[in-house]
Amino acid sequence: MEREDVLEYLVEAKESLENIESGLLNFEKTTLDGSLVEREILDTLFRHFHTIKGSSGFFGLSGIVKIAHAAENLLDYLRNKPESQDEDTLEILLTALDLLNELVIHEEDSPTGGDLYSEEQNQFLQRSHDKLLELKNSGIDISPINETDPNKEEFGIFQDTKGNLTPKEEFGIFTKEVKQQAPEEFGLFQDDTINTKNEEYGLFEPIQTETNAEFGLFTPNQIQLESKPEKTPTNISKSKPEEKKSNQKKDIRIDTDKLDSLLDIVGEIVINEPMVTEHPDLKKLKLENFQKSALQLKKLIRSLQEITLSLRMVPISGVFSRMERLVRDTAKKTGKQVELIISGEDTEIDKSIIEEMYDPLVHIIRNAIDHGLETPEERKEAGKPPKGIIHLTAVQSGKEVWIEVKDDGKGLQREKIIRKAISLGLINHLEAENLKDEEVWDFLFHPGFSTAKEVTDLSGRGVGLDVVRKNVSTLKGFVDVSSNFGQGTVFLIRVPLTLAIIEGLVVRKSETYFILPSIDVKESLYIKEEPIHELYRNNHSILYRENQISIVDIDLLFGKESELNDQHSINEKYMIVTESHEKQMGIVFDEILGNQSIVIKPISPLFKNINGLAGCTILGNGHAGLILDVRKLINQHMAIQST
Repeated sequence: MEREDVLEYLVEAKESLENIESGLLNFEKTTLDGSLVEREILDTLFRHFHTIKGSSGFFGLSGIVKIAHAAENLLDYLRNKPESQDEDTLEILLTALDLLNELVIHEEDSPTGGDLYSEEQNQFLQRSHDKLLELKNSGIDISPINETDPNKEEFGIFQDTKGNLTPKEEFGIFTKEVKQQAPEEFGLFQDDTINTKNEEYGLFEPIQTETNAEFGLFTPNQIQLESKPEKTPTNISKSKPEEKKSNQKKDIRIDTDKLDSLLDIVGEIVINEPMVTEHPDLKKLKLENFQKSALQLKKLIRSLQEITLSLRMVPISGVFSRMERLVRDTAKKTGKQVELIISGEDTEIDKSIIEEMYDPLVHIIRNAIDHGLETPEERKEAGKPPKGIIHLTAVQSGKEVWIEVKDDGKGLQREKIIRKAISLGLINHLEAENLKDEEVWDFLFHPGFSTAKEVTDLSGRGVGLDVVRKNVSTLKGFVDVSSNFGQGTVFLIRVPLTLAIIEGLVVRKSETYFILPSIDVKESLYIKEEPIHELYRNNHSILYRENQISIVDIDLLFGKESELNDQHSINEKYMIVTESHEKQMGIVFDEILGNQSIVIKPISPLFKNINGLAGCTILGNGHAGLILDVRKLINQHMAIQST
């Protein structure tokens, strides 16, 4: 068996295991009130485990076969005796799911033939077998599934013919001869005394004189009787191929490396298109037809770019569905009642981003359950229902995806967070009095910050939200927190749709070209003559829509002296107003070249330590352009100002 075939099957096995997980969680939800689980759910789960067992056996993955077979036996019993279900049975099935996931991942990383490799896996087989025996010996009347019920209607072969059965229940083979009506018999070897012509084949009968006479094999009456049932299957057989055709899957599995290569090529086309259509040698020529063709080419390349990007877009439901199991397990560990409500799971996002969103969501939801939601008793005292609710929502907003995690718990405690921040030396008592709520919540993301009284396997080490901010920042996104004491907390994650190609504003400062992501640009202004205010050296402000905002030049952002020093006004410059976390800053440039689709290229390791650069690209004029990390630049500048 080729290794590539095994790896391809393991990908399919993971999809089946995801279906099993959702089915088991549905199993639990439908039985919380003590009602019996629906037979359809059990049949579906049984079918999934059976498929994994059979397919894994074909590839020689014996360990997966053993675990799946144990779960299959348990489900097969529950299908026939659903009243035997209990909480322990569900836990065994969930354990089987976890072990199958372990075996699949282990086989992907280090091929061992798929056999069991841990004591826990061997113990599970015994545990599952013991549970099945316990159910069978629990006093419930059970009989082998394949045992024949004597009172059940049989096919009528070798059956006692003395039973009071109607002729329709028998095949008529080896049974006592029963006289039936003519249309129910074939007419072979019948008693010749029966006086009906329709019972004969008509081979030696007089030739029929009716105009509708057939070949003589069947009489007209018989044809009339049998014509109706013959038409129905004919119609069904014609319709089946059409149904099958309409239900065929239209998707195809493609290696992501090939998609990345395609995206790189399209990126190069996007870069080279303006280098050709806007070449300096063409500016002196009058080429009306060329301009029309160039415009059409630009539209086609734009469409190609959008389609290529959409190939990498996948629904966020894959990550959201995994949160259901997390909520269920965390709630059981903490002894709390939690309901997860998911919406917007059809929102699509780049595959490379969605893979990085799992860890941030895990930490936020764990914190929401462990720190945010109260115990059922505490909720009753506060006048809330005993079951806490967590809303997990995704929505597309422009070129971003907003993911919101909202709980109806007790909310963040401002004083408790401030006391912890003071104890860690992050602030002093005087500074704490003037802090806004947003600044207080920001301490939660500080490495090592935790308000938990003791360290547990869920929280207490202060690494959870630190990981959230780190991962989201890597994705060029950010996290916002808002909270109302006694009502709940909201975590809002904002990440771009894709990291491969962005919309950017191309600007020039002296001989250097920069790109500002359009998502960070609030407004661009041409300043002919505008007074500026110097608070102190390298710290200037300008009046912008009745508010004073900081204004800088690009030299200052990269550690040089500002050109605005000793100047009282700005003359004939362009100012780009940027915004991050409701903080605004104006950046001065010499020229704005316009908006353009930018293909992000990685920066050389030599420039990795330069803060404020997100990447680079090649512009249409052939020059290199530096992509600015506007949010980091704003935060750095504001931090310097505050100190």
